[in-house]
Amino acid sequence: MSATSFSNLFPGMLLDAAERYAQDHAGARTPDGDPVRELGWTATIVAEASGGVGGTLADLASVVEGLAGHGLQLPVIETCAMAPLMLQAGAPELASRWLEAVADGSAQIAPLQPLSALPDEPVARGRHLDIGHELTGTLQGVDVTLPASHYLVPAVEDGESAIFLVNADRIGAPAATYRTMEGRRGADFVLDKLALPEGACIARGTAAQEALVAAADAALLLSSVDTVAALSMLIQQTLSHLKERKQFGVSLSTFQVLRHRAADMYVKYLGAKGLVTHCFHAHEQTAADLRRTLRLTKVSLAETARACAEAAIQMHGGMGVSEEVLATRLAQRLIASEFRHGDRLGHVARLLAPQRGVEYQSVSNLTGSAR
Repeated sequence: MSATSFSNLFPGMLLDAAERYAQDHAGARTPDGDPVRELGWTATIVAEASGGVGGTLADLASVVEGLAGHGLQLPVIETCAMAPLMLQAGAPELASRWLEAVADGSAQIAPLQPLSALPDEPVARGRHLDIGHELTGTLQGVDVTLPASHYLVPAVEDGESAIFLVNADRIGAPAATYRTMEGRRGADFVLDKLALPEGACIARGTAAQEALVAAADAALLLSSVDTVAALSMLIQQTLSHLKERKQFGVSLSTFQVLRHRAADMYVKYLGAKGLVTHCFHAHEQTAADLRRTLRLTKVSLAETARACAEAAIQMHGGMGVSEEVLATRLAQRLIASEFRHGDRLGHVARLLAPQRGVEYQSVSNLTGSAR
């Protein structure tokens, strides 16, 4: 065990800042205020011309890694990656204005999108009327951990992809709110022929579809970083537990079967870390098969995360079911991550589908058959 190494995926000042914040707020059920915007993380990938930092997803991955490693649950992926990427689909002047508001925190914009789905597979359905638009749909499992002044709603309208920017007051209160397994504040929204003005649709057609694909890729990419960071800390916590706890007068780390299980977890972690590094390289090179790579990674990480989470809980014994223990919260996070941005079986189904462009076929073809 002494030869194990847990180097960071994305070291730097952003990682250090996120880790310090996570350590100071470890175990907090709900954040105080709006830390994601107060710390300026929403400006990370916004272009400098729009008042942002002009960073990349790798920069934002540092924040994700720092928070995940200490079990703190904040919707960084949704508010700092998915929202800006979806806003970029709008007309240049409109997009720049809203991105500037995102960067300086004057607008609190979040996707109104189920955590269990990808934004390029919209749940909401739209209808273009003579005097505007109409949205219908039941969106279950939306992250509402942080306050929102506006929501971005991906939808299918008249067979085309569309993105709507809607004031939160118009959306109204959720039908239900609850705490999710990994500590998020979740909510269900019901859109029943919600009437919207003409200007609420900021993008439609190819521009909207490309933005939704980019947001979906970012969600899969960053959630894989979240999984590996949580896995790294889970194994470290498990190793410390095995060294410190004693049974029959000797430490648990001397039991051969536990040493083998810990070694198996570490090997799985190294494989997962390599997959994430490969995915970032593929994203930077705009690889043609990027979505396939991300889906395969999602499936592999889901299996690894569940296996390691269950092993860690078992090796912690009774302590493994107490949320006061960091390892328990990390295990919950890893198990829940399988169902974020598409579950493992859903991605497997897409990978096994006939090769007829199913990965990026138009939303009109996806309607009905893909569900």
